[in-house]
Amino acid sequence: MSTAGPLALRVPARHPRSTAQERQAYDRYLAERGRYKGEFLRDVLDAAGAGPVLEAGPGYGGLGGELLRLGPTELHAVCESHEAAALYERRLADAGARAVVHTAPQGVPNPARAPWNTRRFTVVYSANTLGGWPDPAAALRRLAGLLVPGGQVFVSDLRRDPDPFILEYALREMADDTSQEGSYRLRTFLTSLHGAYTLPETEALLTAAGLHDWRAEADGPMTLAIRHRRNS
Repeated sequence: MSTAGPLALRVPARHPRSTAQERQAYDRYLAERGRYKGEFLRDVLDAAGAGPVLEAGPGYGGLGGELLRLGPTELHAVCESHEAAALYERRLADAGARAVVHTAPQGVPNPARAPWNTRRFTVVYSANTLGGWPDPAAALRRLAGLLVPGGQVFVSDLRRDPDPFILEYALREMADDTSQEGSYRLRTFLTSLHGAYTLPETEALLTAAGLHDWRAEADGPMTLAIRHRRNS
C-alpha cells in the first residue's frame, strides 16, 4: 500500500491516560488488538520454553494472560506506572494467570541498573509499543540487553502501510459500532495508525541505528514484526 495521502507522514501517537477512565479505555482498546496476536504469542512461547520471559511496554492491554493460556512459562511483565500495573494484574486475575509485575519508565527497563542488572530472560517481547517509543532504537537496545545468550527479542506493532483492502474492511467494521466504546476504538486506532512506522521506515531505522543483526518483516496484512537473537 502506498502511504500517499493522510498516511504519508508519520504523526507520533499520543493516547491520553491521565485519568482512571482514560486508562481503562486504553487498556480495553489494546486488549481488543491483542486478540489478534495469537500467532505472535505462539512464536514467543516456542522460543521461550520454561522462561523466564519478559513482556515490556506500557502495560495496557497486557498479553500475559493470553500467553499463559497457550502454555506454562515463567512470566514477568513491566509496566510504565503503578496504575498500569494494577490494570495488568487485574487482567491476569481475570484470566486465572500469574506473573511477576514490575514498573519502569516507559515500560522499558535499563539492563545496566538495579534490579535489572541481575535479571536476564530467554525471551523479551513487546506488542503495540514501537510507534509510542520516543527513541525506538534505544528501547530495542535495552530489550536486547536483558537477554541470556541465545535469547530473543520479539516486537509486534501496526504498520502504516497495511493491506489496503484489509484496512478498509477493518475501518468499516469499526465505524459500524456507533457506541461510545466503538467510537473511542475507531479514534484511537486511527491515532495509532498515524503513529505507526511503515516497513521500509522500520528497516531504515534499524540500519541507521547500526542494529544490523535485527530483522523487520511484514507480519500479517496490518502488522510488522522485529526480531533479534543474542549470539553471545
